[in-house]
Amino acid sequence: MNDTNTDFPVALFPECGGGVNLDGESITNLMEFWFRAQSHPIKMGRLIFPSTPKGYATATKNLANYAANKATAMRCRLAGKIEAAICYELICEGIYDRLPKFAKW
Repeated sequence: MNDTNTDFPVALFPECGGGVNLDGESITNLMEFWFRAQSHPIKMGRLIFPSTPKGYATATKNLANYAANKATAMRCRLAGKIEAAICYELICEGIYDRLPKFAKW
């Protein structure tokens, strides 16, 4: 992975209103987003939230955590570990619930 490249699949960046929608992304895309967002939260935050609202870098870090937990839940489901997947999905719900309004989809 090239951590200086900030090109992501278009689906991660809706054309209208900025932000991201991590639901429906592949495990690969989620982990790519996680890697780049946790490595460079300010740089990625400016791409995701160009108006740089208060808390955008923290929101970017939280979105990275959401992406990693979502990918893990998906891997668990593929492995038939449904109870573990549900635990990770609950973590995602908690992260999402705590996101600021500008970071929700």
